[in-house]
Amino acid sequence: MSEAALTVVLGGSGFLGRHLCRSLLTAGCRVRSISRSGAPKGPGEPWSSQIEWIPAALGTPEAASALRQADSVFHLACTTLPSNSNADPAFDLESNLVATVRTLEAAAILGVRRLVFVSSGGTVYGPAQQVPIPENHPTDPICSYGIHKLAVEKYLHLFRVTRRLDSMVLRVANMYGESQDCSRPLGAIAHFTDHAVKGQPIEIWGDGRTLRDYVHVEDVVAALVRAAAYAGKERLFNIGSGRGVSLLELVEMLRSRISKPLTVQHLPGRECDVAENVLDIGRARRELGWFPAVTLEMGLERMIGAATAARPPLAPGPA
Repeated sequence: MSEAALTVVLGGSGFLGRHLCRSLLTAGCRVRSISRSGAPKGPGEPWSSQIEWIPAALGTPEAASALRQADSVFHLACTTLPSNSNADPAFDLESNLVATVRTLEAAAILGVRRLVFVSSGGTVYGPAQQVPIPENHPTDPICSYGIHKLAVEKYLHLFRVTRRLDSMVLRVANMYGESQDCSRPLGAIAHFTDHAVKGQPIEIWGDGRTLRDYVHVEDVVAALVRAAAYAGKERLFNIGSGRGVSLLELVEMLRSRISKPLTVQHLPGRECDVAENVLDIGRARRELGWFPAVTLEMGLERMIGAATAARPPLAPGPA
């Protein structure tokens, strides 16, 4: 029997990366993770000993060398967030876009079969002109994070045409899941649930009427795996729930499930936030045979259960 193909995950020690690495192992893949921190910090999971953890920053010679013998690569790594990327756009571009272009150069030279990139369905489109938002919607990001994600998409196209590096792009909506690190300023569901269970005030930026599309991490992993094996002609997919929920509605959904009063504090709105973002996921359904299996109601119940039980996260660490 031939040895299993090597799959490399860029950012494997992050929230999505850990879930993806575990899924790939279950599917019988050899998995190598490249991330700034190497192996995740904190208590390890039994499966983590089967991963080859490489401590290297994206775009460095060490990270490029770790792509050797890789059949497929999943690019999940990112150094910034939508909420802080505008504070230092130069750092955002240097650490993400420039580093990614160097990674694409290495992948093309080393003969990687396919690279799957996690883009941002929540930021690359900018203010919505129609809802739900299809893949051919205009792209006018209002934060540096969305701009660098969109630029990476364009470079992937360039490398497909000029260097024969095959690639797939998934524009992922607002992702959440039970093992999400609540210490990072990302993920309304994780923060709201954590604060609600602890009896702490829930902070909302703006009036709370902004609509967002929430998708569970397990559904994102399933989409990534399908994209890596996809043999059709499409190269770009929205991955979300196709359902818009406001922050105020999210609070009420939590309130009805938690037997304690919830307090909400409204903070000033942020310039990086669009009013409405709900993705059209029809293409992923048709082409990938993918659909979100975890409803928001199911996901909230799981989040509340995990927060109430105070389960330790899946070894949190930076991607």
